[in-house]
Amino acid sequence: MDPRSFNSGSPGKLIDTSLGVKAFSPDPLPPKIDLAAVFLAFGESMAAIGALNAKIAQLRNPHIILRPLQRREALLSSAMEGTFTTTDELALLEAGAEEGARADTREVLNYARALTHALNMMEQLPICHRMIREVHEKLLAGLPRGRGGDKRPGEYKRDQNWIGGISPQSARFVPPPPKEAAAAMDQLEAFINRDDPQSIPALLEAAIVHYQFETIHPFADGNGRVGRILIPLILQSRGLITAPVFYPSASLEARKDEYIDLMFDVSSKGRWTQWLHFFLSVCTDTCVTSNRLIDGLISLQNEYRELAMSKFRSNNVVIVIDHLFSSPVVSTPIVKKLLGVTHRAARLTIANLEEIGVLEKVQGPSMPEYFAARAILRASA
Repeated sequence: MDPRSFNSGSPGKLIDTSLGVKAFSPDPLPPKIDLAAVFLAFGESMAAIGALNAKIAQLRNPHIILRPLQRREALLSSAMEGTFTTTDELALLEAGAEEGARADTREVLNYARALTHALNMMEQLPICHRMIREVHEKLLAGLPRGRGGDKRPGEYKRDQNWIGGISPQSARFVPPPPKEAAAAMDQLEAFINRDDPQSIPALLEAAIVHYQFETIHPFADGNGRVGRILIPLILQSRGLITAPVFYPSASLEARKDEYIDLMFDVSSKGRWTQWLHFFLSVCTDTCVTSNRLIDGLISLQNEYRELAMSKFRSNNVVIVIDHLFSSPVVSTPIVKKLLGVTHRAARLTIANLEEIGVLEKVQGPSMPEYFAARAILRASA
């Protein structure tokens, strides 16, 4: 990290490390930000969030769109860290098809589970050290060495880390050492749980909290993914979104270089306005994209329900169709348990869904056999 990149506008200080290089330690939040400079972008983002909340309020069963959006977030947030799998592989592993599952797919499934765990914890706890560490633990649980499993899941770092480059000397950015990082996390927790949470609009709070967490980089691995999970948690904790449907990784992935550059510019030059403009643009795009995905999923659900009701007398087919929007891969045992019917009746229901093109058998040897709702997987990709 080149200390010459940092000027007097930097919201932090350069400190020495045990590795012989300078590290950046950010000042406590909140920073001084120019609200007038982001007024129009903020208004556009708030209108987009209002439209997304209105869309959710109109749904008969909002839960059918939650898992597709969360699955998409897991795929794209992981892809930003170089971990790639497909919607089909992820849905298969979610359904219990362990045989032949790749390490990348298991890692993405961990992300989905970490996100779900965080949302469940929100019902009982504020955003705090415990929640952040447990999310990290879920994220890296059971992974092999070299994929984060050896990076002390659920514990803050003990050694100096760096970002970009093969050594701290060649790194683009060096976050604060462990002791300073721990103190900065204490300050961040205190800021999130301050007495006057309305003092900063929730959208802007999510932007500065995300920047601060990524700058502190408190874990040995997994910081980017945990930091992106914090964004919807902040918005939901402040009541800005009415359901856990706001996931920005698709928009961030499309502008990854800009995303990284602008966070560095905050650290080195204090360019908060540019970062906030970018973040608000990402928020607007996220809401527009989410609305479009929701429309597609609901349209597909209505199409499938109408087709099933016109062709079959049993309501079991409709029940399975609704289930497929949250879990788009099923097996006969899964359907048997879902419906509370015999093995034969479950297999007949699957056959009916195959007949109308909702399900198709997943190729390859497997016991039990798995069946995928390909159109649902494509609609949420």
